[in-house]
Amino acid sequence: MLLNAVLLLAVLFIALICLVLALRCLGVDELSLAGRRVSLALPAPCAGETFTASMGLKAALWGLWALLAYYGLGVMLCALRNDSVTRALLRSMWQQWDANNFLRIAQVGYGGYEVDGMHTTLVFFPLYPWLMRPLHLVLQDWNLCGHVLSSICFVCSCWVVARLVTEDFGWHTATLALTLLAAYPFAFFFAGIYSESLFLLTSAAAFYCIRRHRWVMAGVLNALAALTRMQGVFLTLAGLAEYCAAEKPVEKLRARDWRGLWHDAWRKLLPLAIALAGPAIYLWVNWRVDGDPFQFIKYEREIWSQGFAPLPACLTTIWNNFSSRWGQKLMFTIWGPDLVVFGASLAALGYALRRMPLAWTAYLLACVLLNYSLSWPLSCGRYMACAFPLFAALALACRTRPAAGPLLAGGCALVQTALLFVYLSGGQVM
Repeated sequence: MLLNAVLLLAVLFIALICLVLALRCLGVDELSLAGRRVSLALPAPCAGETFTASMGLKAALWGLWALLAYYGLGVMLCALRNDSVTRALLRSMWQQWDANNFLRIAQVGYGGYEVDGMHTTLVFFPLYPWLMRPLHLVLQDWNLCGHVLSSICFVCSCWVVARLVTEDFGWHTATLALTLLAAYPFAFFFAGIYSESLFLLTSAAAFYCIRRHRWVMAGVLNALAALTRMQGVFLTLAGLAEYCAAEKPVEKLRARDWRGLWHDAWRKLLPLAIALAGPAIYLWVNWRVDGDPFQFIKYEREIWSQGFAPLPACLTTIWNNFSSRWGQKLMFTIWGPDLVVFGASLAALGYALRRMPLAWTAYLLACVLLNYSLSWPLSCGRYMACAFPLFAALALACRTRPAAGPLLAGGCALVQTALLFVYLSGGQVM
């Protein structure tokens, strides 16, 4: 009963956020409920700042420092577990779980690896392993290629996120957002042979172009994000929200401004549709390898027991696994963190609804709904590492409480250290 009540409250809360966002997209700033006026308008936003070269250098150095911390903890664990620290040992420690599949795609392609006659790596999107191949022309070690690519993407991501947050909310908020991003319990995946760092870079860059109304570039970067991970295509929701907030299409429709609407469709909405090129290329890869553009769905279902599940069903699966493994390792490495991240995401959504521009809240909502709509939600926490609006919202919430930000970042960093040690030891952190 308690679980059902909590699920109902969560669904109602998200439904309320969807309703408010939809009304704002339609240009409704005020509602009349039971004789009372309810304002839907945002208060005056936080003042942004001009992003300078020195700020960019600090953001990049911050990303580099975070990477050194992740790799340094790996070296420390290797030294504790072995008589010596060698390159082979470090490589084997970081090459866990899905990292092996990305390496297989980079080395032999989708068609070069089979399990019982099935090309199982088709469930992984191609841009990240494809980018490893030109690096291999310079670096002969495939494992090193993955780490170098991830590191470059993460440092660049810190620069993009810092610029995005600074220009919308100020440098102080940006520095705290970067701190929370680097300290996030699953942020060490940005240093591993995973597509997290590339997806963070492409999605944040696409979002930046959306906020600056560079529609063609936003569509191109959105396509690259969607070629890295399927969730990237839903950046178009942020683009549509930004368009509605900036161009007021409902007002143009009421005024019968057909010329303005046609101009918007041709110059703004059509470029956003470039994002569909990402999933289209991925479907073509599936067709080329197995003759079925949707073959990955079959493999997801049959091999990984993965598919779409409504939010309540996903949360029920997480809770049942959490409660049935009381005191066991998986309670602390997968299911517990999934629940905590979901709770923090709901709190951030509530704050963003009243404090952040429409596009920010829309994309954060999309991240929560997509990442928590899985039938086998092993990696919700890792996926949410790329939800940069989450860290911006938490940083904004901590602005008026100077001690809250460092305490939150410190607590997250301690959890991250424990999870990183478990991951490098071969434990189930996914």
